[in-house]
Amino acid sequence: MKIRFRNIMILLVLFVGGSSCDSFLDVQPKGEVLEGDLLKDAKGFENALYGVYAKMGTAGLYGQNLSYYALDLMAQYYTSANNEEAEPLIQYDYKSTKVEDRFYNIWCEMYSNIAYANNVLEHLEHFSPSDMQFYNIYKGEALGLRGFMHFDLLRIFSEQITENEGADGIPYSTRFSLFAPDVLKAKDVYKRIISDLKSAEQLLDDEELYASASSNANFLKDQNIHFNLQAVQATLARVYLTEGVLDSALYYAQRVMQSSGLSLLDYMEIAGDMAGKLSSKETVFGIYSKSFADPVIKILHNSQTAYSLEMRYNIQQLYQVDGTGNDYRWSAWYTYNDVAKDWKLDKLTDSYVLNNNEYSRPAGQIRGINMIRLSEMYYIAAECALKLGHYDQALDYFNELLESRGLVALDERTPAETLTIDKITDDRYKEFVGEGQSFYHMKRLNLDILNVEGKIIPADKKVYVVDIPSQEFEFRR
Repeated sequence: MKIRFRNIMILLVLFVGGSSCDSFLDVQPKGEVLEGDLLKDAKGFENALYGVYAKMGTAGLYGQNLSYYALDLMAQYYTSANNEEAEPLIQYDYKSTKVEDRFYNIWCEMYSNIAYANNVLEHLEHFSPSDMQFYNIYKGEALGLRGFMHFDLLRIFSEQITENEGADGIPYSTRFSLFAPDVLKAKDVYKRIISDLKSAEQLLDDEELYASASSNANFLKDQNIHFNLQAVQATLARVYLTEGVLDSALYYAQRVMQSSGLSLLDYMEIAGDMAGKLSSKETVFGIYSKSFADPVIKILHNSQTAYSLEMRYNIQQLYQVDGTGNDYRWSAWYTYNDVAKDWKLDKLTDSYVLNNNEYSRPAGQIRGINMIRLSEMYYIAAECALKLGHYDQALDYFNELLESRGLVALDERTPAETLTIDKITDDRYKEFVGEGQSFYHMKRLNLDILNVEGKIIPADKKVYVVDIPSQEFEFRR
């Protein structure tokens, strides 16, 4: 990655904006960051972190590819006739030039953004908590984001560690440097991810520090668009679950579930709750973005075009199952399109943008991308408790989630049903459409995949592992 890291160093830009949420989007390139120029005071570090968040929200990363597009095509949610961008992803044709280019860009853009976070951390080394009131918060968010981004790269470009304990991993970048870090074994990448996240947890676990902020400390407002303490703990739950350390995954999922300010939606609140905005109750971590809405409308909402995606053939049957209750997610998230003669996903469609009536948007609504939601912690807790032999606890967690979606608890059905990993998997698939999480779940459990044509795709490394871009190794020669 020498050439790539050199390009990152030369082209690095940090974004500067205002004091409100708009600073995430209404940003202008500042040019090359020079030593001691921008990152010299609290405002500079805040603006630098805004830049990291803004980059995460772009279409190349979580604004499209790593949410509703590339990863969800691989999870077999959509069809798209004659779409040269989508079809190779549905077919797991990772040797396709378009797919190779897409994942090369994901690789480069994510490491570029990791470099932004590293630049923040390196400059923070010249300061201390005595120099800046929120020093620990800046450092905690940067460390947490670094771990978060590396983890998603690992989930894409490495084998599942519980299938191959000796799997190769990815480089773990901790310095803003021209020199490429070594490609590590996956187990060593996990250690570094967890180390960064644990350090972030310690730094951000300080209620008194947050309470000491004055009313004009704008950086600390709207904590759900920051990599906050609960975001760190939720990511640790993800990481430990994927690594197979179930007791730790359960512990961290429970920590988030018990956090104040978060609760599962009532089923009557589902409609529109994620329509181009952060969930009113369930968002643990989200990215503020005004640019998210237009591509969603073009790709997911609009009738059949060269770009649009239609839902898989049996999508309705997945939600509406006799005897289970009324799954309110179905009517809330899907619309039948008479032109396309197919179901369209409207879960993420921002009606205020669609209908050009931004002036009607309720005050306080945060536009953007839901990165981690509380419901995921319930699935993690239920799965871990079940595998650890705590059946009643697992059932309670899963039933609470089901009832929040309008479904009947398993033990209250006629006849009563038993909780299994398959049931958790099936409901997870329904829950996370459009959010880029289902492919990771399939990979972690090494599941055979029922594709959009109704055929079974056997679990295989060729399906679940995207090769590290060949350019990476060419650069190292």
